[in-house]
Amino acid sequence: MISLDMSKYSIVTLEEVHSTNSYALEYISSFEDKTVIFSSHQTSGRGRYNRKWIGDESENIYMSIILKPVNTNNFPFSNLTQYLSVILCEFLEKEYNLQPSIKWPNDILIDDCKISGILAESYINRSEIKGIVLGLGLNVNMPSETLKKIDQKATSLYVLKNKSFDVEMILRKILDLFFERYDKFVSKGFINIKDEYEARCNFIGNKITIRETGVQYTAISINKEGLLIVKDENGKEFEIMTGDILC
Repeated sequence: MISLDMSKYSIVTLEEVHSTNSYALEYISSFEDKTVIFSSHQTSGRGRYNRKWIGDESENIYMSIILKPVNTNNFPFSNLTQYLSVILCEFLEKEYNLQPSIKWPNDILIDDCKISGILAESYINRSEIKGIVLGLGLNVNMPSETLKKIDQKATSLYVLKNKSFDVEMILRKILDLFFERYDKFVSKGFINIKDEYEARCNFIGNKITIRETGVQYTAISINKEGLLIVKDENGKEFEIMTGDILC
């Protein structure tokens, strides 16, 4: 295990791990705020609703950011995954001239194929949220034959650009961008990224189905709290707080 101290954060690099989120939660009391658990090989990754994140011998990015805010009042816990999704989209656009989109609430797609998933899990002590583990999986060097094993359309930087990448260099660039804007996001909340987030939600204006209920709506917009605004066939509007959508 190698620890590298950065100016705004620290990185703990593991050669292999079952899940960076599970590891971070298990040992969270041992780590300071803004510690990043990173591995390029993960054996039992988890997504939302305990879905398995497929891994292989390819070098990808599996990381979890441990955040322990001193003041939890008005801290935008529920919008952290949306913030990270905006950061990752910005990185992919600027670094590789790609056109990523966001599938509610925080999956990153390129050409309708998933390249990244984000998962946030709370650390609760005495019924109070004391911290959060913000996990990211990014397909970097995964070949097409492995991507075909995934139960949904998926892609990787290797497939998109036909070359291998230095995962640690990508990790540093994503984290630099994340923490460069982090304090402003914390102070202002979702409204600080609302326009950027909504602009990348290509399902807005389309018919969608909520996976958990099977109910179909038309997606209208994202409100200032980061909730999805939809309307039913009778024109009645609703706020969707969570749940996968089927476009």
